[in-house]
Amino acid sequence: MISQKLIEFAHHREADWIDILSRELHVLIAAKLRENSALLGIPLYNLRIWKRTATPEMKIMLRRWKLILMTWKPEEIADFLVSDTLESRELRRCSPFCGVLTPQEIASVWQASNGGQQKSA
Repeated sequence: MISQKLIEFAHHREADWIDILSRELHVLIAAKLRENSALLGIPLYNLRIWKRTATPEMKIMLRRWKLILMTWKPEEIADFLVSDTLESRELRRCSPFCGVLTPQEIASVWQASNGGQQKSA
């Protein structure tokens, strides 16, 4: 069940708020990857688990992530995570990087987003 707080949060956002929030989270992820490329094991692990239950459409995206993670240099991956291309925006929507950020880091992005929205309201 979706919490009332999350519903209220979503109602007060621009149409592309999820893309903006996702990019901000991936800015932090990219910074952590630049410091420690061993963190790339987390999304690779997630992909192995997720492919078991993924829909055919989702499997296409998961394969693309696997190709990126297996063939690109860590710096290229970090740059892609924060880029503003159609492909990067689409792939961030099914990002296998959950587990890279701590709950506190995620909360800080949500709080910054919420604070910025309240100032413009």
